Amino acid sequence: MSKSKLLKGIPVSAGIAIGPVLLYSYDMKHLQAYFVPFVDIDKEVQRFKNAVEKSKQQLKDIKKMVEAEKVGDRDVAIFDTHILVLEDPMVIDETIRRICTEQKNAEYIFYDVIDKLAHSLERVKDEHIRTRWIDLYDVAHRVITNLKETYHNLLEGLKQEVIVVAYDLGPSDTAHMINGKVAAFATDRGGPTSHTAIMAKALEIPAVVGLDNVSILSTNADKIIVDGITGVVIINPTEQEIKEYEARRREFEKKKSLLLKLKDLPAQTLDGYSIELAANVELPEEVHHINIYGADGIGLYRTEFLYLDRDSLPSEERQFEVYKKAVLSVAPKPVVFRTVDLGGDKFASAIPVPQELNPFLGVRAIRLCLEYPDIFRTQLRALLRASALGDVSVMFPMVSDLSEIRKAKDIIQEVKEELRQEGKEFNPECKIGIMIEVPSAVMTADILAREVDFFSIGTNDLIQYTLAVDRINEKVAHLYQPLHPSVIRMIKMTIESAHRAGIWISLCGEMAANPIIAVILMGMGIDKLSMAAVNIPEVKRIIRKITFKQAQQLAEAILQQEDINAIKNLVETQLSELENKL
Repeated sequence: MSKSKLLKGIPVSAGIAIGPVLLYSYDMKHLQAYFVPFVDIDKEVQRFKNAVEKSKQQLKDIKKMVEAEKVGDRDVAIFDTHILVLEDPMVIDETIRRICTEQKNAEYIFYDVIDKLAHSLERVKDEHIRTRWIDLYDVAHRVITNLKETYHNLLEGLKQEVIVVAYDLGPSDTAHMINGKVAAFATDRGGPTSHTAIMAKALEIPAVVGLDNVSILSTNADKIIVDGITGVVIINPTEQEIKEYEARRREFEKKKSLLLKLKDLPAQTLDGYSIELAANVELPEEVHHINIYGADGIGLYRTEFLYLDRDSLPSEERQFEVYKKAVLSVAPKPVVFRTVDLGGDKFASAIPVPQELNPFLGVRAIRLCLEYPDIFRTQLRALLRASALGDVSVMFPMVSDLSEIRKAKDIIQEVKEELRQEGKEFNPECKIGIMIEVPSAVMTADILAREVDFFSIGTNDLIQYTLAVDRINEKVAHLYQPLHPSVIRMIKMTIESAHRAGIWISLCGEMAANPIIAVILMGMGIDKLSMAAVNIPEVKRIIRKITFKQAQQLAEAILQQEDINAIKNLVETQLSELENKL
């Protein structure tokens, strides 16, 4: 056996798997060009067209398979995107034109067209758009193998469990993992927002991406460990490493099983104080996690997925069906929908978002909605109609001024009147809230609180804007400090403003998912915490082992600290002491 090799990548789906490698890697970069005589050009063009049509039919068949498995609407839409690529004149017509003018074979020309387009996407700043390059290569692989009449998916008809290793995986590849024989996968490329990562989470397959060269270092004769918790991958592990990770896997499954026993118990302290633990939802396929992990409803339902990667805007009916499904799936638990938060680092091709030097400080979120009221109205109509079906609240993101709330509320009133006249049902008492994400909102929270029914603190952006630190810029990442005294004090100020006005307040963002920080936030008086559903059992475990008085004392001690290092030391000490008692 070859020497053990340890690699570190990006964990995108939790879990640990140990098993044989199935090398699923293709390299199209070295396709050979050959000369096509003029008399054969028409045949070459027809060969290309036939391969395109065959590829489209295969994609339609895969789409039907995924729909039958009910994996998720977004996953189904992936294949529509691939089909659109094969109908795009910029791709197809350009390939045909170059076959005719350069007199080279279809495989070589088609890959070159796709490769140039993919490289142009990789230069785009928006992460969602930038990661779409893998979709293009997935389409290219399918067409080229059909050109060679050799298309066969290695994942079809598997007889034993395998761990897939690849340069990268396209969505149509991961769709074949539904058969249950793929225990995990590891890839050279990819990121946490790629379609492949989304599918891995939906299918609950342990996965690590961004490993750089795992497909080069692996063979089908190898055994491999994939740790989707830490991002570690070990090729040809030693017997000792196998024993160690088998123990870790058992421990992970045991801990997961024990924590899941808490799912039906309240998040209640030893002295009887209760707090709501809700879930953040990024994509529709995550909604089923609400009941699995015992969430008290959905505290933040992001709606951007309906607008991203589309050539047209989602209709009112399309949106209503998505919102309706979410509400009915978790009823009678509440759902808080955030109106679309585009701009910044999230762009939708169907909305003319302006190109700006600093988009995070430009036309984004509520500003964008007010800039394009027709788009805003369509979403509000769908959301209000969904409010007739359950406990629905609507909140506006990135509010920085009282006038924004009043303008948005005026539009809501107009939409309500339209719905009344049309005889469409909605809840006239649907609660309206705002996200507190910028310092100006914190400093005027007492004023803003008079206009709304609730607040939700968005800590990811609040930290960024308070500390003037771009959290995706690695050069200043060390300055992004959730426990900075200014951040803690802003949170406390906002909580106090909300309670003085008699409204409830929640907090969403990564801070809520940290158990000890969750205790501090509870001690500061936060009414609800919203986080990724998978984090809820661990936070609930800690809360159920302490008293509310202890949480208040810790919060007060934190608020008295003068610098970040003192706060970190206190938090680490308290966490250590708490864990020792559990």
